[in-house]
Amino acid sequence: MATELHIANEVLDDFEAIRPMLNGRETGRRASATCDACTILDMEMSDAPDQAATMEVILREVNGQPEVDEIHYWDKHGIFLAPVVPFPRKVS
Repeated sequence: MATELHIANEVLDDFEAIRPMLNGRETGRRASATCDACTILDMEMSDAPDQAATMEVILREVNGQPEVDEIHYWDKHGIFLAPVVPFPRKVS
């Protein structure tokens, strides 16, 4: 699924360190029309919900290195898309 990832220009170079941790790939890059200090990365994310329009990567530091903790998605209206959690099937 194609989603937008907005990143502050000052940390754009640091994004390269976490890129391999994402289950997706960058398909394009452009300047933000609403924020002079931001760049928008077009990301093809295999785990993104079908309705996802934008995403946010939540990082944590482990032994001094960044690690992806979570990825949040929003739809085109800005509504947060809760993760889909499969419920275990009851076995009789």
